[in-house]
Amino acid sequence: MKRIHPVFWLIALLLLAALACNFVSGGDEPTAVPEAEATAVPVETPLPTPTNTPEPLPTEPPPTEAPPTEAPPTEAPPTEAPPTEVPDEPVADLLELDEVLYEHYLGYFDVYPPLGWTMDEGEGGATFTAPDESGFVEVEVTNTGEVLDGESFQRFVDAREENYFGDNDEYEVVDYQIDPDFGVARVAKNFVDGVFPQHVFTYYDQYGSTIYAYDFWADSDVADAYGPAFEEIFDTSSVDPESVNESASIYYWIFTFNGPNDLFSIDVPLPWAYVAEEEENVLVDTFYSPDEHGIIQNITYDDGTEISRSDAGAFALGLLKDVYASDIQVSDDQVQPDGSERLIWNSPGGAFSGTSFLETRGTTFLLFSVLYDDAYEDVYLDTLNYTIESYDVPE
Repeated sequence: MKRIHPVFWLIALLLLAALACNFVSGGDEPTAVPEAEATAVPVETPLPTPTNTPEPLPTEPPPTEAPPTEAPPTEAPPTEAPPTEVPDEPVADLLELDEVLYEHYLGYFDVYPPLGWTMDEGEGGATFTAPDESGFVEVEVTNTGEVLDGESFQRFVDAREENYFGDNDEYEVVDYQIDPDFGVARVAKNFVDGVFPQHVFTYYDQYGSTIYAYDFWADSDVADAYGPAFEEIFDTSSVDPESVNESASIYYWIFTFNGPNDLFSIDVPLPWAYVAEEEENVLVDTFYSPDEHGIIQNITYDDGTEISRSDAGAFALGLLKDVYASDIQVSDDQVQPDGSERLIWNSPGGAFSGTSFLETRGTTFLLFSVLYDDAYEDVYLDTLNYTIESYDVPE
C-alpha cells in the first residue's frame, strides 16, 4: 500500500462534487513524498577549565642572608585572601546507583536505578524520578508486531522524537547517531519544558520486533553531573525481548492528536510518522506506521456550504474510490449512534482493507479512515481498532 497524498487532485474532485454532485472514480495513483534524511548535528566540546591557579608572587624579595638561629622573615600576604568557605557540591554530583536491581514486573527488562529516586511502572515500562524532580529516567518498551527493517527502524526513531519532544519550546537536536542496519540510535536534544531548560538523550535498541527506548532527562544545569550515572544505567541494563513478544500489546505507547481547530481528536501510536497537508478548503492529517503497512487518516473539507446526509454518503464513496482505489467494495454501511456513518471496505486489486467514518458538522465534512495491507491484518487490526474507539468529534 503506497503513501497517500491526495491533496492536489483531491481539491479538484471536491470542487466538482460540490458544484455538480458528480463523483469521478479511477484517479491517478498518488506519488509518495520522499522521506527527509536525518542529519547528524555535530556537538562542540568546550575546552576543559584549568584546575591549577598560579600563586601570587611575594610583594618583596627575600633577604639574601639570614642567621641560622633566626627564623626567615615572613612574606607579605597576597593582596586577596582565599575564600574561607567551600561551596556545597551540586546535588547531582552525589548521584549514585542503587545496589538493588529493579526488575520489571513482566520481565521485560531490569536496571540499577539511581539511589533514592521514586519509581512508577506500567505494562510498557517504568519511570524513575529524582526527589527534587531535576532528573528522570524512562524505559519504554514497544512491540512493533513484526521485525522492522533499517529504513522502518529509522522512521520509528524519527517519528517518536518528533511526536514526543518536537512540540517543546526551543527544541533543538544537538546529536543524532543511528545505525539502522543494527537497530541502534542515540539522539540528544535541548528544549524548554514549561519554564525549565532540559537536556535529554535517548538510546534506541532493537531486538527483533521489540524496541527499547531509554530516555534520560535532566535539568540543563545538572545534565553534565548526571551524565556518567545515566550512561552506567544503560550499560548495566539487561532485556528480555522474548517476553515482550509473548505478552506486550503492539504499539502500546500512544499520544492524543487534536485535529485542526479541535474538530476531532484521536489516540495515535507514538512512533507513527505524521504528515499534514493543507490547501484551500481541504486539510489532510495522516499517520503512517514505521513500515507503512498501516495508515490513519482524516480528511476535513469545508467550502462554506452545508452538505446533506444523502449527499455526504455519495460524496464519501466517490472520495474513497479516487483517493484509495477504484475497485473499492463496501461490505458494510451503518449509521452509528453518534450520527456518523461507518463504511467497511476493501480493495481486491490492491490487497488492502479499511474502515471509514463520515460525518457532517454544518459546513464541515469529515472522513476518518484506517487502512492496512491485508497481509498485516494480525499486526495492525487491534491497534487501528483502538484508534477508532478513541476518535472523538466534539459536540
